[in-house]
Amino acid sequence: MEAARAGRVTLRLYRWDPPCLSFGRNQRAAGRYDANAAGREGIHLVRRPTGGRAVFHHRELTYSLTAPAGAWGGLRASYRRINRALLLGVRRLGAPVREAGRSGRRAPGPGTRACFRDPLPGEITASGRKLVGSAQWRDRGALLQHGSLLLHDDQAVAERLRLPGPDDDGRDRGGAPGPQAPDPDGARGEGGVRAASLAELLGAAPSVDALVAALRGGFAEAFGLPVEPAPPDVADAERVRELEAAYRDPAWTWRR
Repeated sequence: MEAARAGRVTLRLYRWDPPCLSFGRNQRAAGRYDANAAGREGIHLVRRPTGGRAVFHHRELTYSLTAPAGAWGGLRASYRRINRALLLGVRRLGAPVREAGRSGRRAPGPGTRACFRDPLPGEITASGRKLVGSAQWRDRGALLQHGSLLLHDDQAVAERLRLPGPDDDGRDRGGAPGPQAPDPDGARGEGGVRAASLAELLGAAPSVDALVAALRGGFAEAFGLPVEPAPPDVADAERVRELEAAYRDPAWTWRR
């Protein structure tokens, strides 16, 4: 984002090791998630700078795009344009995906319901189920949008690590599920979450190299610009260490 304030656009594609559950910036996590259970399973816990709700990062690919905040219009316009690039990229693999339309529902707040429960307008879906979960944050003239593109659907882990009790929106957490609306498309799975995945849509998960190449092509097509590899900026190394320390701090992870 600091580079974006100077006019640079950066796309990053990366994976997570070890598996990790990320909380949204303003999501309540203290007393809501079982850190001991996560530790026993080798799952790390972090908090993102962007909003939204819990995402389990394991068999997926994460994208991150930073740019000057005014590059592509306001928050909604830029969010839809970036998601359009993702859509074009995934379609290059042959996946039958589309943008979620307006449902008339209010966007869910930052409770403990998993991110992949609720497709929002403009997000990438297949048969009504979310394939990519994204969030955007703007700060001092720069935007950061990042999200998780699922190779396999492991998102029930985000629900399984919740502690029993009421959520911020009054829904039960854990325990026996309460009454739910009809689910004619079978979109709910274990723990009420059934996301789409590339392995399901394509019959097998693509290689990471193939997925990266497809996404590069999608972004180049959507923005009319080449996507060129670039080495990390050595001058950023010290700043990276400072930020890493801040995001590793339990006071940040468990601040809410």
